[in-house]
Amino acid sequence: MRCSAISPGSGTIINAISTGKGSAFGIDLKIKANVELKNDGKSKINGILLDNPSLKPNLVERCVKNVLEHFEVDYSAKISTSSELPLKSGLSSSSAASNAAVLATFGALGEKIDSELILDLAIKSSFEEQLTITGAYDDATASYFGGITVCNNLERKILKKDVFKEELDVIILMPNFKKNLNVKRMKLISDYVELAFEKCMNADYYKALFLNGILYSSALNFPSYISVDALEAGAVTAGLSGTGPSYIALSYQENTEKVKNAFKKYGTVIISKPDNFGSKIIY
Repeated sequence: MRCSAISPGSGTIINAISTGKGSAFGIDLKIKANVELKNDGKSKINGILLDNPSLKPNLVERCVKNVLEHFEVDYSAKISTSSELPLKSGLSSSSAASNAAVLATFGALGEKIDSELILDLAIKSSFEEQLTITGAYDDATASYFGGITVCNNLERKILKKDVFKEELDVIILMPNFKKNLNVKRMKLISDYVELAFEKCMNADYYKALFLNGILYSSALNFPSYISVDALEAGAVTAGLSGTGPSYIALSYQENTEKVKNAFKKYGTVIISKPDNFGSKIIY
């Protein structure tokens, strides 16, 4: 009983920590999970992160455990993951890993794909491993379905789905900044984030992303001028992704190199595309 699944990461349009409502879009950088089950009655689960074997695979092991417990089977399991996503960077690596792990376990069991249940089990696993504050339903759904999702994270409800109407590149900056998770400061800006969220509900995603980035970078003491540098270089929008430290910019292809050059003085730059396909079983 084997299965492999892939899930993309996501970039932030609206961070949900401040208000409980958020939005994200799929990014074509993926995590692959390989699951092998053994019907031995031992319920022993072993995982490995192939790109970072020294790191503990607690999240993906938890995902497999929760799926097996849900279906009331006492199989043992091996799970391995490989990733194109940098960890703990604000690009939803946890959501992508949990989606891929849960989906691959469903596939290995031969169970019918139930998107709502898969998302619930993936988010449950992230909560249990203390990797999320709001449940990250926006990140999880953008990773699972692809495209843009706008969500009420507290109610686990998708308010709207969309895609970018233009052909865009995603330019990702990974600066050497220390992550700063000050929830109190993020709550202070809730009234202003609400204004950015209204832009998002009106499909004005570029403005929403930029405003959100300025607000959260200010609250978390990340430089907001990096986003302005990207605009100056020709990006259609730019901002902090998640709680950082990564920044994302969207650009037409003819300006991508200029935006990359504006970003690269601050750290490592990756060029990708939006992902509109989401998670899927590959074999």
